[in-house]
Amino acid sequence: MPYKYIAYTTDRKVAQGTIDATSENQAEEALYRAGYQHVLSLNEMPPQASLDILIPTLFGAKPQDVIDFSIQLGTLLESGITILTALKLLEGQASKKSLRKIIGSLMAEVQGGASLSQALSQHPQVFSHTYCQVIRASEQAGNLEVGLKQAAAYMESQAAIKQKFQRAMYYPTFVILMAIGVAALLITVALPPLVELFSSLGAQLPWTTNLLISIAGFVTGYKLYILVGLVAIIMSIIIMARTPSGKLFMDGLILKTPSIGKISIERNMQQFCQMTSMLLKAGLRLPQVMDITIQTTRNRVVRQALGQVGGRLLQGEGLAQPMADIPLFPRLLVEMVVVGEKTGTMDATLATIANLYEKRVDRKIASLISMIEPTLTIIVGLVVIFIALSMITPLYSILRTMH
Repeated sequence: MPYKYIAYTTDRKVAQGTIDATSENQAEEALYRAGYQHVLSLNEMPPQASLDILIPTLFGAKPQDVIDFSIQLGTLLESGITILTALKLLEGQASKKSLRKIIGSLMAEVQGGASLSQALSQHPQVFSHTYCQVIRASEQAGNLEVGLKQAAAYMESQAAIKQKFQRAMYYPTFVILMAIGVAALLITVALPPLVELFSSLGAQLPWTTNLLISIAGFVTGYKLYILVGLVAIIMSIIIMARTPSGKLFMDGLILKTPSIGKISIERNMQQFCQMTSMLLKAGLRLPQVMDITIQTTRNRVVRQALGQVGGRLLQGEGLAQPMADIPLFPRLLVEMVVVGEKTGTMDATLATIANLYEKRVDRKIASLISMIEPTLTIIVGLVVIFIALSMITPLYSILRTMH
């Protein structure tokens, strides 16, 4: 990273400029070696604005980039290549500019004497706290390549589950938007000319048509108020969801929602089991693992429950009994944890239950999609039929009157 300096030269002249170094101490040492007797100021320069910084979602390193990097680095280290050589090779073959910059920064940090986990922790927007902890533990155990592949496997699993959730929401969202668009088009474009026609001919309108006309009149007459009201409601929800109490309420609401709540609970349990198993295999002790798991759990209700379990774990109560006392944790998970504690194979036991929950989440997502699709189709069909009949029925009445 660049540092801006102001320093005295050997002939007591003031000089200023920039220097690249991995830390402030290394920057000072480099300046002293260059012949500057006294450093007046040394400040880290802010990063230059770039697309990968301004819009990281589009141009920054993505989770798949981190997965590929981890697998490739682990494979190179397994073959006996030194870490600096491996990073140099990966930098050369990286196709994305943002990833090349990160790998170059990692090389500079490692060359300056930092460990890989310390270098990775300088990029929290790319390498999560959990990822860095796994690498740190595997470095201490002397099996860095194993830790890299474990971290990649965990990220792949979580990315796959996230994609399934996203796919599950694509169809309902598309259908709902299409239904709203069609209904708005019929009411605002097709209905007004027909209403004028019905009025001019003095036709007797059925209650469905009168209801549709009333809805259309209300929407068109108060559209500004409706728009402001919708914006106010959405903004209120967003503001509430940003407060600690609001976030806790929303997370609790998700867990209580029919069908979705059970899927969310099992997904959170799968994440807990897989992460705990991975960190235990990396060599971390269970209290450390619980701290990391609590920090990385997104659902605040689950996080609170894990915090209670972690507190009682430190008091020597183990893991199974505190979980059994909290209704949120499924009975199956508690029984498997009991087995893991008795046999001393907690990491393998949790890995097994994580795979089981992953399969159950897959099945429940597929079942939810199969239930949502026909339900939405029927609802949208009924709405369209109601609108169509409300517009067509008066036409038949008029034609019969004319004949």
